Amino acid sequence: MTSATRLQVPYADTSARQLAFSLTADLQEPLARCDHRREGLTVSLRLLGASHQVVVELGPEGAEPADRARWCETVACLPGADDPLPSSVADGPYLFTSSVRACGLDEMRGVVADVTARGERHLAAGRPAVLGHFPGRPLAMTAVLATTDDDVISWDTWHTYPQTAELVITSTVIRRRAEAGS
Repeated sequence: MTSATRLQVPYADTSARQLAFSLTADLQEPLARCDHRREGLTVSLRLLGASHQVVVELGPEGAEPADRARWCETVACLPGADDPLPSSVADGPYLFTSSVRACGLDEMRGVVADVTARGERHLAAGRPAVLGHFPGRPLAMTAVLATTDDDVISWDTWHTYPQTAELVITSTVIRRRAEAGS
């Protein structure tokens, strides 16, 4: 898989204020995805256009669903969601943070170039990543880069909205093991 995917759908104008957050949304058909497996862990990074979905499953391979922990983080324009994208969500070992900021076109060009280069390095190192670029909109990009180790699963996302000069950045961490003494 290459780090930069040319998405085969036109860019639909949207903005950061239309994004919502969910840990309970149904799985959606991705435009691009990167699946990563290692012992006791499956991570699926999914681009849904100008939004993302990350599915993490922890637990023994072949175990019953009740014996596996599962998270399905969705940041997207979700039907019926009226609440804005939260700045943070904490749920047990799961921590999500987001920020929305104004981003001029020159700065956005730099962000897109930097994230694309980071994605290429990430994949070259064997870590999961998926980046989507829209036809005819070189500054419209959605990217997800993940890192997994024995104690922590984490990912960062970037969503650029050139038509509204906005950049949305999210970061998520799931701690696999409780801190000693807690």
